[in-house]
Amino acid sequence: MNVVKQRFALLVVSLFAGALGMAQLGTSNFSGSNVDLDARGGNPTLDFIFQQFRNQKPKDNGLKIEGSAYFNEDFKKASIYSQDGLEGSLYVRYDGYSDEIQIKEHPSQEKIQALLPRKDIHCVLNGTKLSYNDFGDKKGNYVEGYLFTMVEADDIILFERRRKLFKEGKKPKTSFELEVPNRFVDDKELYIAKPNGDKLEITYLKPSKKEVIKLFEDNPEKAAKVKKFVSDKGLKVKSVEDVTQIFIYYNTL
Repeated sequence: MNVVKQRFALLVVSLFAGALGMAQLGTSNFSGSNVDLDARGGNPTLDFIFQQFRNQKPKDNGLKIEGSAYFNEDFKKASIYSQDGLEGSLYVRYDGYSDEIQIKEHPSQEKIQALLPRKDIHCVLNGTKLSYNDFGDKKGNYVEGYLFTMVEADDIILFERRRKLFKEGKKPKTSFELEVPNRFVDDKELYIAKPNGDKLEITYLKPSKKEVIKLFEDNPEKAAKVKKFVSDKGLKVKSVEDVTQIFIYYNTL
């Protein structure tokens, strides 16, 4: 090989090595910033789950707002899963008003992004799965949104829908009236699904003793034990907590 060819070969090798080194420095996310591989569990594939968060707020009517759009305003570390399995970990919080999972790569990071609302992506926060689903709401409407998996048995799954509803306040019309502030109020609903192959039909569950016991009638022996459990515990079966307690017990049978 002559001198010119040798120099050309060395130049090509040097350029390739430099390009490879730059590629290993980091991968860009949607915002253009470098991905912190440690924050994302060492997996740059987490980059695909980001989108700009909506920062949805109620219309400003000049009244103060009581309460919060969040059930917990702090960002907590959560595991992020796709259909391929665990992708890594991020810091998240759930916005009950916007029905959105907000995310950070670090707790101290100022920039907030949102988890892409897709059915093949979910997170596990404090041991509870939070996933995006299709379901029929209490009015019979077909909707999409986030549901918390409360209890997952072999033949039935209990979900909870958590929302923050905005109640608009009222300005006083006379000096004798008091101002009524705006406020966020908690709204919680229960949903159930009985797995049928790959299909998962999720429907609203009214929290009542009759409706809950009816779910287990296919297995008379277990249904009888559930009835006894409800009676022994004196459960009114009117709250999310009571129904969740029943499902936890059923899952032990």
